[in-house]
Amino acid sequence: MNVLISIQQPVRAWQIPDAAVETLRSRFPHLTFVHATDDEARARALPDAEIAFTWILNASELTRAAKLRWVHSSAVAVETICLPELFQRGILLTNSRGIQATPIAEHVLAVMLALAKQLPFVMDYQRQKCWGQNDFIGERLPWLLKGRTLGLIGVGTIGSEIAQRAASFGMKVIALRRRTDRGGVLGVDEILPPSSIGSLLARADVLVIAAPLTAETEYLIGGPELARMKKGAVLINVGRARIVDNSALVDALRSGHLGGASLDVFPREPLPSDDPLWTLPNVILTPHTSGFRQGHWDDVIELFSENLKRFQAGEPVKFRVLPELGY
Repeated sequence: MNVLISIQQPVRAWQIPDAAVETLRSRFPHLTFVHATDDEARARALPDAEIAFTWILNASELTRAAKLRWVHSSAVAVETICLPELFQRGILLTNSRGIQATPIAEHVLAVMLALAKQLPFVMDYQRQKCWGQNDFIGERLPWLLKGRTLGLIGVGTIGSEIAQRAASFGMKVIALRRRTDRGGVLGVDEILPPSSIGSLLARADVLVIAAPLTAETEYLIGGPELARMKKGAVLINVGRARIVDNSALVDALRSGHLGGASLDVFPREPLPSDDPLWTLPNVILTPHTSGFRQGHWDDVIELFSENLKRFQAGEPVKFRVLPELGY
């Protein structure tokens, strides 16, 4: 059985280490692993690949992969894979769901606490060597997470980890969920259907977006939705950039309607130097690093190894991407 490993990434943290490839070879000596580190090697390997461990696959490449039976994405998001063509051929698709849940949830708590405690302003004062103690009054007074309401869009593996941590700080968590019939989620006090998004926005002191990008979520949060939020509320996006209209977000921040924001995803990456988000006060920007952490590839390889064993044995694999959902 031929396994193509092709995870060329411009982001170094997401490039599979050679040591991880060697771990797979030692665990599965009866399989042939082809580690393609450039486009030419990838193109040569695709026709014989029965399994592809990658993060990207286009329709043109798929036509050349006649033997392909299973694709495992090294990422959680799968919009870089030609889903309609893949599913039309009945090819199995799985992703690395859950691997980034804890680091992203911790990131959300970190930036939420930073915004609540006015740390962006504190850090500005530090750089200026300014003792601004008497400036932290009125709207600049730090606020407690305890007793506040967190509105959560997306309660998959990442969202559920965020909910549990927010609940431990005494927050009330309300969540929007497409499939409300699936029961409760640990840490979530109330689950609402997508049709109740207006209620969630109006009640949330903190809005956290941890949803995948689908036809239903694209630009879900625009000017009208931001206007429905409480004055002084904050928005945190660790989901997908195109879920939020960033120009409308900039307007809401500039007007003072929103009290702050933290973004880890952007429509264009790197974020252009002339983007107004760079200079807005009380905004925390991170360069799509909320999922970065030590030991990441160890856990990815453990998941892929388990699924590889299941696939060979004809058993159900973990974290299958469903055609009807797209995630």
